[in-house]
Amino acid sequence: MNEQSKNEKKESLNLKKQENLVKEKKLSDKDKNTQKKVKNNQDVLVDELKLKLKDTEDKLLRSLAENDNLRKRHDKEIEDNSKYAIKNLSYSLLNVADNLQRALESIPNTGASGLDDNVIKNLVIGIKAVEKELIDSLEKHGVKRFDSINQKFNPDIHQAVSKVHNEKVDGTIVEEMQKGFKIGDRLLRPAMVVVSMGPEIKK
Repeated sequence: MNEQSKNEKKESLNLKKQENLVKEKKLSDKDKNTQKKVKNNQDVLVDELKLKLKDTEDKLLRSLAENDNLRKRHDKEIEDNSKYAIKNLSYSLLNVADNLQRALESIPNTGASGLDDNVIKNLVIGIKAVEKELIDSLEKHGVKRFDSINQKFNPDIHQAVSKVHNEKVDGTIVEEMQKGFKIGDRLLRPAMVVVSMGPEIKK
C-alpha cells in the first residue's frame, strides 16, 4: 500500500471519528434537553401535588371546624331542651299559684290569727302551705318568680295594665297585679303591673 492510500485511509478514519464525536455530542445534548424537560415536568407535577395537598388540608380543617360547630350546637340544643322541657307544665301551674295567692290576699290583713273560727284558721294555714310547696317545687325546676314593686318598668319582663299618678318617680312600678316568672334565663310570663306617672301636677 502506497503512502497516499495510507493517508487517505487515515483521513477517512479521522472523519468517521469526528462524525461519531459530533453524533455523540448531539445525542448528549439531546439527552440533556430530555432530562431538563423531565425535571421541569417533575417540578410542575410536584408543585401541582403541593397545591392539591394544601387544598385538601384546608378542606379537612374546614370540615373538622364545621363538625365541631355542629356538635356544640347539638349539645346546646340538648341542654336547652332538657332545661326548658317543663315550660308548658310550669306555665299551667302558675295559674294554680295565682289562685292560691288571690285566696290568701282576700283574707283580712289580720291574717289567720285575727279569725275566731278554727276551721278558717286551718284553711288559711293549709293554703299558705300549699302555695309555699308549689313555689318551692317550681324553683327546684328552675322556675322563679321575680319582684317588680319599686323596680323601673322594663317592657321585656313587665306588662303595664294601668298608669297612675304617684309620689314615686315616673316609670316606677307601684303595684303588682300578677307575679312574673322566669325559667332559667328566659321569661316564662311577664309581671302584670301598675306604673307610676310621677306626682300629679296641680294647675
